[in-house]
Amino acid sequence: MKSEPAIPALNSSSSLNATDSTYQLVWSDEFNGTGAFDSTKWAFCPRQTSAWNEYLTSLPAYASQDGGGNLVLKMDNATIAGDPVPYHSGGIQSLGKFSIAYGKIEVSAKFTQGQGSWPAIWMMPVPATADTSSWPGCGEMDIMEHINNSSVINETVHNLSVDNANGASSATHTASYNTTGYNTYGLVWTPTAVQFYVNNVLQYTYNKVASGGWHQYPYNVPFYIILNQSGGAGWPGPITNSNLPFTMQVDYVRVYQLQ
Repeated sequence: MKSEPAIPALNSSSSLNATDSTYQLVWSDEFNGTGAFDSTKWAFCPRQTSAWNEYLTSLPAYASQDGGGNLVLKMDNATIAGDPVPYHSGGIQSLGKFSIAYGKIEVSAKFTQGQGSWPAIWMMPVPATADTSSWPGCGEMDIMEHINNSSVINETVHNLSVDNANGASSATHTASYNTTGYNTYGLVWTPTAVQFYVNNVLQYTYNKVASGGWHQYPYNVPFYIILNQSGGAGWPGPITNSNLPFTMQVDYVRVYQLQ
């Protein structure tokens, strides 16, 4: 869905308040079930050839509800008959189920650490609506990425103005987080800014430049949500097998728009 009117950006000293009466909850998943995730809201992320998705596996063992209020995304090195890749990982996305243009997104999650681990909470544009179908021109908003045993998480936007030839973005920020428990990772997205929060505290703002055009701010179309526990390729490097399994537990995903 495409939401209007746009939500005004918060100032740099503001906290993110989910109970603010100016916001209305329009889509959520509390993951209070057992077994398979809600297929009316999510689908498995397909295995492809990028570093983050080359081990994705569309089996319940890698993305399911635990009966205790969590979605559990897992990565391990189990042997699966007929699927000879060395690792298997879980990821789900709301593509084709839900998307939004401008809003407030909050995800409560915790994850394990380990060499080669790469959990992420992020958003990509619905392909049919993007300014360009190729990445990074289409845009990307990374609400949370974590690698290996780092004491910080990463918050990043990707587009043609900030990415170099290797796909690394200069529009990125690291933020501290509670390494042993749940954290709330938030995004407030408007026609003029993308703001990143950890535990309701503003960490980083990426602003639209008036003369930048879609190359600098392709964040004016509906985006969908991706949750994944990946690793073993690309940014985090190789996996230390003794650190497996890697898991990300997601308590909830909540999406708001201005009333």
